Amino acid sequence: MSGYFYGLATAKNQAAAPHTSDIVHRTAEQRTSEKITILYGSQTGNSKKIANLAADRTRALGFAPTVVDMSEYPTKSLKSEKLLLVVIATYGEGEPPSAAEEFYNFLHGSRAPKLPDVQFSVLALGDKSYLQYCQTGVDFDKKLEQLGAKRLADRIDCDVDWHDDADRWLDSVVEKLAVLNPQPQAVGSNGSSNGFVKTAISTVAAAPKFDRKNPFAAEVLEKIQLNGRGSIKETWHVELSLEGSGLTYEAGDALAVVPTNSERIVAEVLKAGNFDPSVKVNFDKQNASFGDVLLEKAELTTLTRDVLQRYFDFSKNEKLKSLLADPKALQTYIYGRDVVDMLADFPTAEELTPQYFSEILRKMPSRAYSIASSLTAHPDEVHLTVGALRYKFGGRRKEGVASSFLADRVSVGEKVSVFVEQNEYFKLPKDDATDIIMVGPGTGVAPFRAFVEERAEVGASGKNWLVFGNPHFTTDFLYQTEWQQHLKKGILSRLDVAFSRDQADKIYVQHRLLQKSKQIYDWLQNGATFYVCGDKNRMAHDVERALTQVVEREAGISAEKAVEFVKNLKKTRRYLEDVY
Repeated sequence: MSGYFYGLATAKNQAAAPHTSDIVHRTAEQRTSEKITILYGSQTGNSKKIANLAADRTRALGFAPTVVDMSEYPTKSLKSEKLLLVVIATYGEGEPPSAAEEFYNFLHGSRAPKLPDVQFSVLALGDKSYLQYCQTGVDFDKKLEQLGAKRLADRIDCDVDWHDDADRWLDSVVEKLAVLNPQPQAVGSNGSSNGFVKTAISTVAAAPKFDRKNPFAAEVLEKIQLNGRGSIKETWHVELSLEGSGLTYEAGDALAVVPTNSERIVAEVLKAGNFDPSVKVNFDKQNASFGDVLLEKAELTTLTRDVLQRYFDFSKNEKLKSLLADPKALQTYIYGRDVVDMLADFPTAEELTPQYFSEILRKMPSRAYSIASSLTAHPDEVHLTVGALRYKFGGRRKEGVASSFLADRVSVGEKVSVFVEQNEYFKLPKDDATDIIMVGPGTGVAPFRAFVEERAEVGASGKNWLVFGNPHFTTDFLYQTEWQQHLKKGILSRLDVAFSRDQADKIYVQHRLLQKSKQIYDWLQNGATFYVCGDKNRMAHDVERALTQVVEREAGISAEKAVEFVKNLKKTRRYLEDVY
C-alpha cells in the first residue's frame, strides 16, 4: 500500500522526552524539538500507512516524528529512544512480518536493553479468523513493558476492518502527547479548539470515492471456468467492470470482495437455533430482519475465538468452557467448522433470541483476492482467479463464502461490491530492467498474470520466469494459451511447470527450483527479484527451503549461511510473498 518515506534520524540527536509526572512549562523552541520514533512492521503496507498518519498527527502537535521500517531500524538506537510508537501486523498464526522478524528477535533476545526512559504505545493489526489474533502486537506490548518502558496509551488490536480502531488509537496517543507537548490550540472545522489537528484515516487526501466503507458495485463482465472436465479443482476467471468508479490499482494489489451467505447455510442456522427470520434486530448499528442479517451482514462460515467466547458467555456450556481453555484443541475445532456446528455442539438451556445471537456474530469481513490483470492492459477492468472452496465436514456440505459467492451466486450482468486493497510490498521492481522469478502454483498464478501483462505493456527489458504447478496438465494448466503466447513473443523468458499427479512421483514447484538450481542462482546473482504466491502453510515453506538449498549448493556455502542469504533477500525485499 502506498505511503510516504521519511528519513531515518540518528538516535544521538534525539532529545529526551519527560514522563508525564515530570512535565514542566517549556518554551516554544523546546516544544518543537521533541522527537518521536514511529516503528512499523508490515506485510502488505497497512502498518506503514498508519505509521505515516501517526507522523502527521504528532507533527501537528509540534513533535518531530521519524517513521522507520523495522527492517531498517538500527537496534543500537533503541536504548536512546524516549517516545516510541509501534504499528505492527501479525502474519498468519502469530508470526511477525518477515521485514520485522529480525527486530522482533532482537527485542525478545538477551541483547535487548532496559528501557526505563521510554514511553510507548502499540497498535496491533491482525485477523480474528486466526487463533493467534494480533499476537505479534501483544508480544511487542508485553516485552516493551518487561524491559521497563512505560505505556503512553493502551494497545489497541485491529481486525481486518482496521480503520475505526486505528483512528481510535491515534486519538488516544495524541491526547496523551498533547499533555507532554502542549501547543497553541488547533481550531477545527467547526470552530472548536481540540488541541491537535486530526487527520482521520477515512479522510486521507486523494482518498478514492469507493473504499472499504463504501464499496463499488462492479458489474460482472465475464465468468470462465478454467479447469477442464474431470479436474479435482474448480477455478474461475472472473472479469469485473470498474467503469465510473475512479478506482485504480497496480499489479500486485488485491481486490476485496464483500460476499453474501448462501440461502442454504442461512436455513441451517435458522433451523439449528429455532429462530424466526422475520424478527427485527439491530446489527452493526442498523435495524434489519434477522433473516436479512444472516444472509447479508453476518459471518456464518468461519468461527473465531471471540465468537465462541461470546457464545459461551450466554450458554455457559461446560464443554465449550473446556475447549476455550485449551488452545490446541480450540485450533483443531475451529478449522472447518461454522456457526451451525457451534449451535449443534454446544447447546444452551436458555432461549437464544435473534437479537442476542446477532450480538454474538462477527460482521462479515471482505475477502481479498490477488488481482490477475494489469489495468494498463485492461482499462476500467479488474480480473480475478478464484478457486471455489467446497468440502464436506461432519456430514454437512460446506463452502467458502466468497469463492462460492463468485462461482454460484452472481452471474454475468449482476454486480459485486468491491474495493481495492493496495499491497505495497508485492510490486514489480521499479527498474524495468530487473529480472523476476515468479513461483505461483494453482490460483497463486493470479498476480503473475498481472505482472507479465504489465511488463508487456510498458516494454520492460527485464526477463520474466514463471514456475507454475497444479495437479494435471490436461485439466489444470491455468491460462495455458496466454503463457504460450507470451513465450512465443519473448515476453515470458522461461516457463517451468510441475503437474504433481501426471506421474507416479509427485512433482511440485519446489522440485523444479532444485532441478533448475544453477539458473535460479545465476538470476539471483544478476539481481533478480523472487516472488511467491499461494498456500502459506506448506507451499511457501517448501519453496523457501528449496531456494535455501539452491543457494547452499550453487554458492558452495554452509546451510547456516544459505539461510542468512535468503533472509537478506527478504529483508532487502528481493524475496516477496503474497501467501494465504
